[in-house]
Amino acid sequence: MKDKKSEKIRKSVDEFYRKISKDEYRTEVSPEEVSTSLGYSKEMMSQLPEGADMGLSCGNPLDNFKLEEGETLIDLGCGAGKDIFLTRIKYPHSGTLYGLDRLEEMVSKAEKMRDMKKFENIEFKQGTLTEIPFSSDSIDKAISNCVINLEPEKQEVYNEIYRILKKGGKFYISDIMLKKELPEEWRKSEKMHNT
Repeated sequence: MKDKKSEKIRKSVDEFYRKISKDEYRTEVSPEEVSTSLGYSKEMMSQLPEGADMGLSCGNPLDNFKLEEGETLIDLGCGAGKDIFLTRIKYPHSGTLYGLDRLEEMVSKAEKMRDMKKFENIEFKQGTLTEIPFSSDSIDKAISNCVINLEPEKQEVYNEIYRILKKGGKFYISDIMLKKELPEEWRKSEKMHNT
């Protein structure tokens, strides 16, 4: 039986991000300001489909990796596909790029943007970080941008990443980390997983 607390957190996170996918919630700061502050190139960002940047990043995993010709990559928690689209623009000769998101609404949004911009060799899949729907040893590189912090079972996520990466594969993560313990009332708040 799944841990009830973990399932409750996942349900709360899903509800929050489902509203974002439908533009019912937005970030207080514009997505452009968030991306610029994280070092995303304005020139590359201007090539994205409208709505791909939802201001949900907390870092820029693209700054730290190079994708060789034919190499595959997966973005874990891809949202509307921002980092996947930017990867395709930056590395047009790479192999297939995969976006994985827990929400059907995000996958659907990303697919529509991909098709509208005619990006090739990009696939989006619905799935969870704790049961990634890819074969073992099948991906060259993986990225994740501000998503693993939302999953309560982090060790399961890291086990899955290790499983799907090829020998010598690499994982690049931008995420939120604690420098000290949070106050008890904050740790018990469901909002801590959704803001």
